[in-house]
Amino acid sequence: MVLIALQFYATGTFQTVIGNVLRYSQSSVSRSITAVSLALSLISGQHIYFSDNLTMLKNDFSDIARIPGIIGCVDGTHVRLQRPTLFEKAYVNRKNYHSINVQGICDANNRFLNICATKPGSCHDSSIFKGSAVGKKFEAGHFGSGFLLGDSGYANTPFLFVPYTDLVENYKIRFNVAHKTTRCVIERSFVILKKRFHVFHSETRMTPTKVSWITVACCVLHNLALNWKMPLLDDWEVEDLDIEEDEELADLEVRPTGVTASQRETILRRQGNEKRQKVAFNTF
Repeated sequence: MVLIALQFYATGTFQTVIGNVLRYSQSSVSRSITAVSLALSLISGQHIYFSDNLTMLKNDFSDIARIPGIIGCVDGTHVRLQRPTLFEKAYVNRKNYHSINVQGICDANNRFLNICATKPGSCHDSSIFKGSAVGKKFEAGHFGSGFLLGDSGYANTPFLFVPYTDLVENYKIRFNVAHKTTRCVIERSFVILKKRFHVFHSETRMTPTKVSWITVACCVLHNLALNWKMPLLDDWEVEDLDIEEDEELADLEVRPTGVTASQRETILRRQGNEKRQKVAFNTF
């Protein structure tokens, strides 16, 4: 059952295909995925949590862009699912497809500290955070002077800082640059999660409840993989890109860390060919 679930998480293919490969029926594959996902979700509190040592979290974030006091970055991502039978309109997001809006909070090392995967795609990021258990803890002062970083979709509060909108003074521009550099950690965490588990690359053909279990289960496995220092795609790492507001994570790609001389020549040759084609097209 565990192998069937892992095969589904890693490939995201049809359950019938997985059954044909592993010689199980489609119904057995479905039951295995549901059982393993639910089991991992029930123990998610043992692997997805805020550390008691908040000072370590603050120091790790401070090393990125020298903003003190940060204990996490928060953002949301959409997990596509098939059209549900109940409350179908609630799951249609702003880009007009059915999804679950997954809220994630991560540390400076791309490890998830909190996951909320129960809200439909039409819910706004700010309302999800306000109604979540972790949001209420921050509002009650459970984390002391620690605060989160979020994008402009969230409300600016004493425990959640968002970028400045009126960039007139120089200190606001500098803060926004440091804010964006630090907040890219949560974007990168979602990219790593989706690159590791291809089930998020396409529509998941299950009910919203089961999709929530699968999402939490993959986040648990993501944290375990980071703890065990398992490489992503044979020493490939996520490229440090300038992530704009509301950018689709699916558009972000990865690149190999080590480039040999022959690969560098191939890349340069391709770039030269593209420039010549562009010049020829403009001339035409």
